[in-house]
Amino acid sequence: MPRENGTGAKDGEEERMLNGGGLDPSGRGTDGEPTEKDKLAQKEVEVKFIPSQNGDARIDMELESQQALTGMTKEELMKYANDPFWVRLRWLLFVLFWALWGAMLLGSFYIIYDAPKCAAPVPLSWWQEGPLVELDTEQPFADQLPSVERYGAKGVIYRLPADETYLVETAAVEGKLKQLVSTFGTKSVKVVVDITPNYVTKEDALFQEALKQPDSAAHSAFVWREAGLKLPNWLSIAEEGSAWKNASNNQYVLSQFGPDRYDLQLGEPAARDKLKGTLKALLGLGVRGVRLANAKHLLINRDGGDESPMNLEEADKSLTHTDYGFWMHKETTYREGLGELFHELVELVHEQTGGEGFLSVTEDILRPEVFAVNGTLPIDAPLYGNIEFDLREGSGPDVARKLRHDIENVYGTINGYGVVGSAGGSGKPWLQLRYDRASLEHVPASEYTVFHFLLPGVPVFPLEVLTKGNVSSESVESLEKFRTTPSFQHGLFNVYTDANASAIAYTRLKSGNPGYFVVLNLASTEQRTTFDFSGIDGIGSELTVVLTSQNYAVPNVGVKTKVPVDAVPLSPRSALIATYVPTK
Repeated sequence: MPRENGTGAKDGEEERMLNGGGLDPSGRGTDGEPTEKDKLAQKEVEVKFIPSQNGDARIDMELESQQALTGMTKEELMKYANDPFWVRLRWLLFVLFWALWGAMLLGSFYIIYDAPKCAAPVPLSWWQEGPLVELDTEQPFADQLPSVERYGAKGVIYRLPADETYLVETAAVEGKLKQLVSTFGTKSVKVVVDITPNYVTKEDALFQEALKQPDSAAHSAFVWREAGLKLPNWLSIAEEGSAWKNASNNQYVLSQFGPDRYDLQLGEPAARDKLKGTLKALLGLGVRGVRLANAKHLLINRDGGDESPMNLEEADKSLTHTDYGFWMHKETTYREGLGELFHELVELVHEQTGGEGFLSVTEDILRPEVFAVNGTLPIDAPLYGNIEFDLREGSGPDVARKLRHDIENVYGTINGYGVVGSAGGSGKPWLQLRYDRASLEHVPASEYTVFHFLLPGVPVFPLEVLTKGNVSSESVESLEKFRTTPSFQHGLFNVYTDANASAIAYTRLKSGNPGYFVVLNLASTEQRTTFDFSGIDGIGSELTVVLTSQNYAVPNVGVKTKVPVDAVPLSPRSALIATYVPTK
């Protein structure tokens, strides 16, 4: 019969459980080993209820440790310590570990060595640091030296009389140039010479040879027409009437630039070699920069016919067929091959000066694509754009907007070209930023200078612009200091107008450096005293003034003053330079 308490325990098990499972009071069994009670006290047990057919249930308790898998003991492992298989495996893993470690180390060295290098910014050349000042040819060089030094000019520009271009190796001209280089060389100021290479005078040896030897290379250096044949309608630039002159050999020769001046065809080897000889002579005397006048006229179509009138949209309605400006001059200007010619000349200058010298022009090139060769513009410091002429227009309602458009267009065009050879550290042509006394009709000299000096390029102006414009040497010194900073030499350039498009501003910024903010108020009346430039991305909320122009007259605003970017205070026709910490 089943037990009434329903435990289902076997006979004797209940008694054993109540009596401690046969343990003695010390917790040990009769044989001295740990008892079940001792084991249960220290280890978990698994309890199983096993039913039987007669309704009883049997309880089965097993220690968990008896079911868990355990690792090998040290004694068991040591049995395999010297087993050949495990010895070889250990050595293989040891060698693989260090081989992989060494490979990763060598790989890291290779990655560092072979990774694309971030080229260090190349410092600007002396002529890019600027400014370059044009000397007064009527005053002795020595008299102008103090002013040149006071304004920190890096180079001076001397305009050689046009008829002396191919007389550089004569005693008189050579002596003058030596004196020029010597005078300014004492103050480490470089010399730049302007020459007019596209014609010679009637006394020139090459022209005399051409007259005497019709079949010579010298004869091919000029543009001729046979007597008795109809002459093309090419007009003289320097005087009224035809550009064709009757020479003593009974032929007509092209003479666009005045009496007894005969155009060279620089596409011919004899003419080109003559120009190269002059460049070498100048550089040999210590000249370190050369600017060429009449660049668009250097190549001529010797077989060209009549010129066509200007398009009606482009023509000046006040001109007639007797005026030079009435015609398009496709046969004598902007001819194909100008780029190759300049490329050859600029490489010569770089080679002769070890990359120190530069080759440029004296007039706006107008059509840079004509001078381009394989994506490069072989003119180290081109003159291009309408910035100067926009500033001459005064303070009209749309001047700031038009000036911004033209500045963006100028730099967008020029930055599309590379440079030739080693001259120029920026990798892009370096614009000439020219202005003279005529440029200052509406914008005074101080304001013009403050606005121009931090534009990408080199300021070029006559010395009298500063001396007669009462521009202080201290302000120019500050501007030159700003030009040495990374934000100017290697930074980004962006141009803006204020919220009402009445003032023009631009920024110069290189990551990790303070940015420069330059602003010019073109208005001549008190229409607005503060200007909102808060729309400039990343400029921050306030600016720190570092320089003001001569006309700046806002009370309580000067150097080190902080001004809000959404209310920049400006006097009429004044300029200001400030620094800022970019927000991103």
